[in-house]
Amino acid sequence: MSATLQTLFFSPTHSSRRIALALGDGLAAALGMPQKNRDLTFPPDREQSLDCGPDDILLFAFPVYAGRVPQVLEAPLSRLRGNGAVAVIAAVYGNRDYDDALLEAADLLTRQGFVVAAAGAFIAEHSVAPRVGAGRPDAQDMTVLADFARRATAKIAAGNPAPVSVKGRRPYKERIPAADVRPKTMDSCSKCMICVAGCPMNVISREDPAVVATGCIRCRACVKFCPQEAKFFDDAGTAKIREMLESKCLARREPELFL
Repeated sequence: MSATLQTLFFSPTHSSRRIALALGDGLAAALGMPQKNRDLTFPPDREQSLDCGPDDILLFAFPVYAGRVPQVLEAPLSRLRGNGAVAVIAAVYGNRDYDDALLEAADLLTRQGFVVAAAGAFIAEHSVAPRVGAGRPDAQDMTVLADFARRATAKIAAGNPAPVSVKGRRPYKERIPAADVRPKTMDSCSKCMICVAGCPMNVISREDPAVVATGCIRCRACVKFCPQEAKFFDDAGTAKIREMLESKCLARREPELFL
């Protein structure tokens, strides 16, 4: 069986997906390997295991949630088996900080038997405050991604790549306690069901999209993709976070690469 680039991503609002596919295409072309993409955004795909061979490459891209790997990915990642395969990681964050997320992802994959040879932190539009990181990833970011793919390929192709050291601290940043915050729906909702189809937690009712069960992770996919702009969050916590981000995090940050 030929070696394969296995590209995994979790991407409710599609930014991590865009970065994963761009980086994956660059790696696959440079390494001369076939590529298989696997989207972990929706529950059925998160239930599957993946065993990599020692000659495979794993590319894992994910959005940073409050400085950590999204908790919903802990179980899917525990079902990966690296068997010595090389891994490349892309953490995607909203221009504030990625804190310990990159280190946490590297530790998770290392425990599953991967050699993390390259990692990067990339910027995308913040889901809570779209003015923060607006338009990212942009053309400049895509140029950096292409360069990262070339450098990672060179390291991997040289044989026996050494594990990379990334920024972050142990113990990781404490997770923010989960709050039962759910999106609300305006009367302008047309019941097109785009929000239902795009919810990564399957908590929006298929009978009435204005009804949302517990378990929302506030990814805001329903807000971003609603053609009627009928979904919204109006809780005080979200408003406070948006205000903080827009007052402190508008200055452009650049990707950080570790090879």
